[in-house]
Amino acid sequence: MEMPTPSTQRNTLITEPFDMVVFGGRGDLAKRKLLPALYELDRDNRLPPDGRIIAVSRGEMAPGDFIKLVEESCIEFSSKGKPLNPDVWDRFSRRLSYVGMDATKPEAFEPLKSALEDRQSVVRVFYLATAPDLFGPTAANLGRAGLVTPVTRLVLEKPLGHDLASSRAINEAVGKVFAERQIYRIDHYL
Repeated sequence: MEMPTPSTQRNTLITEPFDMVVFGGRGDLAKRKLLPALYELDRDNRLPPDGRIIAVSRGEMAPGDFIKLVEESCIEFSSKGKPLNPDVWDRFSRRLSYVGMDATKPEAFEPLKSALEDRQSVVRVFYLATAPDLFGPTAANLGRAGLVTPVTRLVLEKPLGHDLASSRAINEAVGKVFAERQIYRIDHYL
C-alpha cells in the first residue's frame, strides 16, 4: 500500500479549528502514540491549518526542547528512524506548544487559560494521557478554571481505575464537570 505524500490531494479529515490539549504530553503514551499519530494526520493533509496541539506536563521545558522531543518521537515511532519530511515537520511543529503545570493544583491553570482564551468557540479536546487517579482532579480543575465550553470534549485513556468501585468514582468525578456526550473513553490497544 502506497503511503500518501504531502502533495497527495485528500480531503481534510478535520475541517474546523481545534485545540487539542494533551495532559501527560511528555509521557510515554504521548510520545509513542498520540503525537506521532497527529504528525501522520498532518502529513496526510488531514488537519486544518488552524489546529493546535498543546502538551501539558509537570515541569518546565523550553519550547525548543519540547519541539525536539516531539521530533525525535515522530522519527522513532512514525517514520521508523527515517528523516521526517521537512515541509510537513515545519507545518506540524508550528502547531505545537508546551505548558508546564501540575494539573492537580487549581492555581496552576493560568498559563493554560492564557493559551486558550482567544479561542472560546473552537473545539477543545482535553486528552488525559495520565494515570487514572488524575482524571477526576484534572476534570474538576478544568471546570474551576472555566475551560469547559459546550464544544469541549474529554478523552479518557483506559484503564479507568483498578476495579469497579474506582471506575465508578472516576466516572462520577468526571461527570460532575462534563456531560456524558462530551466524554470519550478509549483503549488504544484495541
